[in-house]
Amino acid sequence: MTVTINGTTGIAGVDGSAATPAVQGGDANTGVFYPVADTVAISTGGTERMRVSNAGVALNGSTSGSVTLTAPAIAGTTTLTLPAVTGTISLAANTMQVFTSGSGTYTTPTGCKAILIELVGAGGGAGGGQATYNIVGAPGTAGGNTTFSTLTGGGGPGGTVSAVNPGGGSASGGDVNILGGSGGCSNLQTAGTNGNSGGNSFFGGGGGAGGDGQPGGTPGTNSGGGGASSSTSVATKVAGGGGSAGGYVRKLIANPSATYSYAVGAGGAVGTSVAPFGVSSAGAAGIIIVTEYY
Repeated sequence: MTVTINGTTGIAGVDGSAATPAVQGGDANTGVFYPVADTVAISTGGTERMRVSNAGVALNGSTSGSVTLTAPAIAGTTTLTLPAVTGTISLAANTMQVFTSGSGTYTTPTGCKAILIELVGAGGGAGGGQATYNIVGAPGTAGGNTTFSTLTGGGGPGGTVSAVNPGGGSASGGDVNILGGSGGCSNLQTAGTNGNSGGNSFFGGGGGAGGDGQPGGTPGTNSGGGGASSSTSVATKVAGGGGSAGGYVRKLIANPSATYSYAVGAGGAVGTSVAPFGVSSAGAAGIIIVTEYY
């Protein structure tokens, strides 16, 4: 084979191979070679790693099976050809933990990159039915707060036996903070008038008002919805107010800490009713939902 050295066109005539490239540095099996016409290749350690031909760029010496990526250029397109993928690529599915009662420590799973927390405070219990307003023991009690680290979904206030509307549970610390819905106000009944519904949380779930002489409906389990008051068919009696719902918080945490403290609020208790009222319903407990991303 003739080797040509020209001051204008350079060195020509040596094709070389992956094991002995035509252009080498101090390493005899690493450099540039010319495997076929219109093709230049690069090898390291005697193995071809990349080649450029009229068809594009191929990695790891692949000559068949390719993935083509086309990206916009200043004018026209640029095409990058990659070797076909063999084997498998595994993507870990998202996981979820749900807490419906109690308190403790949440532990972030190994390899988890981010967590999305959704929580709601507990609903307040409904007020009891009474002969008149402002009776001691008749209002329902507030639901408990639900917390996850610095996030707080406040428990909903209990239903009153007065004209006061207590409002919904508070919410703080999240990317999204939504107050709980208020329960229906206490009211002086006429014969056949319904009781009062519990407030709805972000998840809904408020108890339905009791009908003529019926107890208050039960709120949805772990919805944070407020309890509902009962009714009576007897006129000039005061139906208790519906319990309010707990507040909702949503927060995305990137690069989460190893552990976080949490507590799930318990539903508020009902106020005392007197005959001929039925039984009002307690508030629903809160909930914490943690979605884990890998």
